Amino acid sequence: MPYRLALWSLVALIAAVVLLQRNPMAVDAELLPGEGVELTREARADVLVVLDYDAIRQSGPAFSQRDFSAAWINLVEQEFGPVAIATPQTLAASMLDEARVIILTSSVSSDLPPSTLDVVRRRAREGNLVVVERPGGQLREMFSANGRAGVRRGQRITHAEGLDEPYLTQLRQSPVATDFIGSTSPREGAETLLSIDGAPVIYALPVGRGHVITVDFDFGEHLVSLQQGRPDEEYRVRSSGVQRSPTTADLVADAKLLGSEVPYADLLERYIAYGVITRFAPVPAFWAFPGDAQGAVVFLHEDARLGDGGAWKLEYENSRRASSTLLTTVDAGLSKEGAEAIHARGGEVGLLWRFPHPTTASYAPDGFGAFQPFERPVSIEAQLDQLRKVLPVNYVRTARSIEGTWSEDWSAPLAALASANIRIDASYAVPGQSGYAFGSGLPFLALSDEGVPLGLRELPVVFPPDRLEGPEFDALLEASAAGHHQVISVLTDPAAFADYPNVDDFEAWLAKFESIEAHGHLVMNALRLDAFQRSRRAGSIRSRIIEDTELPAHTRQSDDRPRHGTIMRLSVEAKERNMSVVVPTRVGEHEFIGARSGTRRVGGELMSSEVETLETSLIGLELRQVPLSQGFNTFEFYYD
Repeated sequence: MPYRLALWSLVALIAAVVLLQRNPMAVDAELLPGEGVELTREARADVLVVLDYDAIRQSGPAFSQRDFSAAWINLVEQEFGPVAIATPQTLAASMLDEARVIILTSSVSSDLPPSTLDVVRRRAREGNLVVVERPGGQLREMFSANGRAGVRRGQRITHAEGLDEPYLTQLRQSPVATDFIGSTSPREGAETLLSIDGAPVIYALPVGRGHVITVDFDFGEHLVSLQQGRPDEEYRVRSSGVQRSPTTADLVADAKLLGSEVPYADLLERYIAYGVITRFAPVPAFWAFPGDAQGAVVFLHEDARLGDGGAWKLEYENSRRASSTLLTTVDAGLSKEGAEAIHARGGEVGLLWRFPHPTTASYAPDGFGAFQPFERPVSIEAQLDQLRKVLPVNYVRTARSIEGTWSEDWSAPLAALASANIRIDASYAVPGQSGYAFGSGLPFLALSDEGVPLGLRELPVVFPPDRLEGPEFDALLEASAAGHHQVISVLTDPAAFADYPNVDDFEAWLAKFESIEAHGHLVMNALRLDAFQRSRRAGSIRSRIIEDTELPAHTRQSDDRPRHGTIMRLSVEAKERNMSVVVPTRVGEHEFIGARSGTRRVGGELMSSEVETLETSLIGLELRQVPLSQGFNTFEFYYD
């Protein structure tokens, strides 16, 4: 009997080995949340953001308790370009002395050393701007309302000073996902700029020749919720469907965002940047797009089976002097020759990431030597290695999770992409639903569960394939050109034309180019968009305001009557061609009257050339735009 038992056990073991070898067992792969990268930067910039990463990590642990102060980096980079970033360990007195705008985020605004507090107060008195977010302690006593009404949950925005229609109504209709600090009485002498539920949440206090702006709501939580999506308090994403894994559509923070023609997150950012900050500290900014383009359109073509044929649209795009990004899976069949042809025509190849979920993953055998009874999802690093083998370049910078598949861990997929050196991810989308479901069309800085930057930007899809609901493409272009100035990313499926060839659909796609040109937008691929945005962040802008001074003779209305006003002097470094800078049309009570470039004194005489400026605006706030030469530029702008 023992021998028979041993024999049959051996037979069963051999059968199990053969069975597993032929039918390996699938093993799930787990994505781990990333730790993020502590960004610090001593840039030549007018704006300084101060934050404490230790305090950020120690906040929480729930999502609504997390300090998302790093969201201020996103605001300044998107709206102005270059930004200096400091922590309590890297903050030097020279950084405070050089900045015209000092932003003290909530992570530092309750525990500011007396020496730093003295410098901040002095800088405000000298005519500069200090922004304090949810201040505490001595900082609140000096500059803000008493805060004795405690923390409240916001319901809606009720007032925005200086914002005209239709943007005022749009901001009032914006979803609110934040707490604010209530006070039993307003700060004496302060001017209310923004209110939530009738309570002042942004207000300005004159201090000497400058101002201190108090932001008394959780800006970071609000912005991150709208853009990156809102998980539950434990950073978990719950699926709304029957599938086991969530999709990026489950990240949408509020139902009001679905099908929205308004980029609500960017609307608030731009009001704070241009309606609040530049109102009291007129700082210049890099325009967000090349030349005088009113916005950009990024065509993303995702293909999982056509291989070289997946880029067939690039031929038509080239005829319109445009390019696009092909997102392809490693098993779609893209060849070296096909990849080289795409590269030669100015296109980009990115990864259509087979997410580690049973419905979308690509599996590889796993085991011990020849015995491989398991199969594991192919990692993103392995997928990128396979893709790079067919590319004429050794990098992949753009990716998208196939079918928008996501994990239950809020930031884990973004962390995995960032660790694989992906710069732009385009996974965020709502199938069949166009519009700004994530409050933005611009690539935004992704954050980890701990509130620390992950080092990649998320580019939400604004116009998905097979749109059933939401605004038409032309409506999005029109709103963008009128004042929102967005990146409209268009996701298409090249195989759909192969399966169901339809002349009307093809002509509708071609008609998009006519509309893009008519609305002053530029077609870019994701890699080119990222390169331009990186140049904006890497450039430098330093400005100086000279008030109540005699303006140059050429601005006089008559030779015998000197003209007094305000001069803004700029020193700008543009990292690439076709960049431009914008300045406010008004400085205080003074209106823009002209500008000159290359201003310098030679032998005691002023040598410069007059500059032609363009009128433009952001959310109805008027600006003047000037093209730049690559390298260093100097300007004087005159206001009377």
